[in-house]
Amino acid sequence: MGQVIHVAFGTEREWEQTHAKTVDGLVAIGTLFGDDEALMRAKADCVYHILRQIVEEVPSVQITTRMPENLSSEQLELLTGAIKDAALKGIEIAMTHSVQVLMSSIYDLCTSKLHARPS
Repeated sequence: MGQVIHVAFGTEREWEQTHAKTVDGLVAIGTLFGDDEALMRAKADCVYHILRQIVEEVPSVQITTRMPENLSSEQLELLTGAIKDAALKGIEIAMTHSVQVLMSSIYDLCTSKLHARPS
């Protein structure tokens, strides 16, 4: 009795898992290169906060366009929904790409060694 149990549900649990994986990965790779564990943990925290900011702080998008005047209310609703869905999909694709590019270079950014890349 008297124990406090902290439980994370849904998205917050995923964020905690992401943070833990980032810390573990950077500490492990840093160890291989002789990088200080405390520094690698601090860098992992920084990476985590950047990722979270990218995902959670997406600015709202407003689309202004002229719609054909001869559309029924049903057609107008369908067209508006299609435009909104397309915009959201574009945002999702851009965010996913950004996160993938960042994460594919994370060890280069956060350790003392750079991966040799062909020119």
